[in-house]
Amino acid sequence: MRKNLPKEVEEILEKFRLDREKLQEISEKVEQQMKMGLAKTKGSSIAMLPSYVPALPDGTERGKYVAIDLSGKNLRIMLLTLDGTDPPKHNTVNYIVANHVMKGTGDQLFTFIVNCLQRFLQEFGLVDANLPIGFVFSYPCELLSIRSARLLWWTKGFDIKDCLQKDVVALLEEALEMNMSTKVSIKAVMNDTVGQLAAAAHKYGPECTIGVVIGYGCNSSYLERTERITKFDAAARGYQHDNMIVVTEWEEFGKHGELDDILTTFDREVDAASVHKGKQLIDKLCGALYIGEVVRKVLSQLNLDGVLFGGQSCEKLDEEESFPTKYISEVLAEEEGVFKACRRICDELEVESHGTVDYLIIREVCDVISRRGASIVAAAIAALLRHLELSSVKIGVGGALIQFHPTYHQMLKEKLEELTPITIKFELVPADEGSCQGAALIAAVAERLHL
Repeated sequence: MRKNLPKEVEEILEKFRLDREKLQEISEKVEQQMKMGLAKTKGSSIAMLPSYVPALPDGTERGKYVAIDLSGKNLRIMLLTLDGTDPPKHNTVNYIVANHVMKGTGDQLFTFIVNCLQRFLQEFGLVDANLPIGFVFSYPCELLSIRSARLLWWTKGFDIKDCLQKDVVALLEEALEMNMSTKVSIKAVMNDTVGQLAAAAHKYGPECTIGVVIGYGCNSSYLERTERITKFDAAARGYQHDNMIVVTEWEEFGKHGELDDILTTFDREVDAASVHKGKQLIDKLCGALYIGEVVRKVLSQLNLDGVLFGGQSCEKLDEEESFPTKYISEVLAEEEGVFKACRRICDELEVESHGTVDYLIIREVCDVISRRGASIVAAAIAALLRHLELSSVKIGVGGALIQFHPTYHQMLKEKLEELTPITIKFELVPADEGSCQGAALIAAVAERLHL
């Protein structure tokens, strides 16, 4: 239900509302780019990267497995014990990667990882256990096998020049050889979407073959028939499996101008201020790293127009990242008519006097911009569902945004129902276990299949 908001607010928000026809058009363009990405290595805005992972866990895996997950400032190491108990037992330790390591040398980074692993294994008395390891490395890579990934470029604050174009598994294995008295074996390397899909498939069973991460950015992976990845020469690569997990990398959709007609001036400003201008547009429209900034810019404009806060200026709104995405979750978590979080946020923004009209405007801006993001993700998932032609499927959705945003799951479900052919039965299931557990499970799959 739309509130009686000032017409200036409605005029701006109308630019963020996407009707069914527009979403259908976006969805069809996504499907077209996905099919092109499966057929060609270049030319598509959706890369459809082969992961070399041939299967998802089937529940028969047993034993102890370790996962190493390097993601931004956090290094997570997990011990997963598969003995038939549900959910499986796991122990996780987080280590903080220091800034000088994030911008140092490859030797420093991989020595740091190995030292943390050694401490971890000592803590659990497993130094001599020769455990299989799954390695989550969520940076753009070219995969050459299930155990080989060449780093293309860094993201998430890392900038280590001497690692570029090198095989990160080989670098980790070299560091293991140099630094460790213990024996472990790296069974698989993957990005976080593959790990999350594996964890969801283990939890929800064989119908769960799609995983979507909606966190700081947005990406997905799914189980594809190898013969449909026509750009991939399975025989030449010695790949003999019927299926393979494909990582869509759909966050790059839009780089050929496919989304230009829905970008507002606010989106263009956020893009212009970003590190990768003109790239990763899906992240900028849907991801937790950016949507707070879009909301901030809209509120700043409404304040400038004299509509928000009754014309008193709010300088805080002109400061970058002064309206973090967590504010959106806090505002939308409250029942209609309750404005405790809004009131506190206005105080934090140092606004002298504020009232119900301001809170309604803030709430509506947060809702409309969140809804647009969820609608675009739904359009992308619908494209994947049409491509796969499955009669029934479970979609594991996880990531910080969908986990903490109170209305996102429902918005995504509603839009997906609107855009998906009625012949396809789907269920959105929460994939909160995360990529770390999934990486240990993929190591178990690799062992089960003798890869």
